[in-house]
Amino acid sequence: MDSKQGEFTMAIDSLERMERLLAIAQEEGIRVRNEWLGGIRGGLVRIGSDPILFVDDSLDLQEQLRQTCIALSQLDWRDSQWWDEIQNLLMLSEISPAS
Repeated sequence: MDSKQGEFTMAIDSLERMERLLAIAQEEGIRVRNEWLGGIRGGLVRIGSDPILFVDDSLDLQEQLRQTCIALSQLDWRDSQWWDEIQNLLMLSEISPAS
């Protein structure tokens, strides 16, 4: 596999992981907002009791994925139906979920 093909495969894997993480977040009641934040940093916030995950559209996919993993790793997923899957998705990013 040449380096261009390897980069393409890694980008597809990252995109699929990002899409799955966002889908799980939404299933758990977390509102996802894609905003142009100018590199300030996305993350998880609460407005009242409503959790919102901000994804910074000014960043490349790898950095969006990294920040999303960091934000979601702060939550306690142990009682969630997504526990096993979220653990695997976060571990692929070398980030461990809260326990």
